[in-house]
Amino acid sequence: MPQLPDNASLEWLRKEAKKLLRTLKKASQQSTLAQAQYQLAKQYGFTSWRALKAHVDNLTLHGQLFTAARNGDLATVNDILARGVDVNSREHGDNTMPIHWAAAEGHLEVVRRLVDAGADVIGGGEDHFPNVIGWAVCFDPHPEIADFLITRGATHHLWSAIALNLGDDVRRIIARDPSLVNQRLGDSESHRTPLHYAILRRRPEMVALLLELGADPTARDDGGMPPAVYANKPAVDRALMEKLRETDVIAALALGDFEAAARMPIPPGTLHIMSKRGDTAAVRWLLEHGGDPNEMWGHWDAKVTPLHLAAAQGHADVVRLLLDAGSDPTIRDTKHDGDAYGWAQHGAFPQSPNWEEIIEIIHAHTQT
Repeated sequence: MPQLPDNASLEWLRKEAKKLLRTLKKASQQSTLAQAQYQLAKQYGFTSWRALKAHVDNLTLHGQLFTAARNGDLATVNDILARGVDVNSREHGDNTMPIHWAAAEGHLEVVRRLVDAGADVIGGGEDHFPNVIGWAVCFDPHPEIADFLITRGATHHLWSAIALNLGDDVRRIIARDPSLVNQRLGDSESHRTPLHYAILRRRPEMVALLLELGADPTARDDGGMPPAVYANKPAVDRALMEKLRETDVIAALALGDFEAAARMPIPPGTLHIMSKRGDTAAVRWLLEHGGDPNEMWGHWDAKVTPLHLAAAQGHADVVRLLLDAGSDPTIRDTKHDGDAYGWAQHGAFPQSPNWEEIIEIIHAHTQT
């Protein structure tokens, strides 16, 4: 495993990520900066780009303030602020301030201390989700942080309103500027639309509302993926599927309208998408109608089998169906070199919620 250079800096990291992205794009034009950042982090033994950046930045007093804010270490935050460190100083990776990280991790008392010391409660200009309130609720929601920020002058934007299921706020924001219903996040979030994000966060009410307000149901992210690919549970995007029922085989399958599905062409990746969603009825129908359980398909930046995706999402019944239909659990994906075991336990996603059960199922199948 390569070692970081002694003079590694956040600016150096950013340049290395962009250099790697140019290399990745030679193999696939769909490669994204987020993918290059993730791959670079893995090369140096870190679990994420954020972890790699934190390690490099934690070499100065400035960096220690970010680390203390992220860890909720109020005593260290107080000590560093007492030394005159600028509470609104920014790191160069995501262009964030310490308050962004405290908010993202849900450390209310640290956020309060930073604000009392003059931290900007709005923020702006950072990567990932906009403003401090976006960092507070758009990764792992911390509504108490959002409530506090609002008492100090912050306001919700579309992304934070979706994250917290605030329908009235979503309506108000889009009424003020209708173009926002199809706005895009930046490079670090794959240029997703609000509809992509609502499905990713499992907000069915928000999916229905966004469609009502004019969201484009066919919009694709910078990996070429439509919103439906972000669903990992059936019915999260039912309103989207109702809208596309007559023209899209994924929608017909998701709604159990197999008569309509039979009249449509079935493009590559259909079995993958339904396996990722955990839709056992649709997976069974596709297998009965010639679906290949060992088909390799490009899911973002890795070619995988349907079994990889079902295992990663913890869909035990779908894993059984695929194995019974002949899926080979030893096939490896083209990026992480992981088999179905690996995708259940690690993969390109957080650990599967049922990874031990999935591994037992695969093991039992291979022993028969």
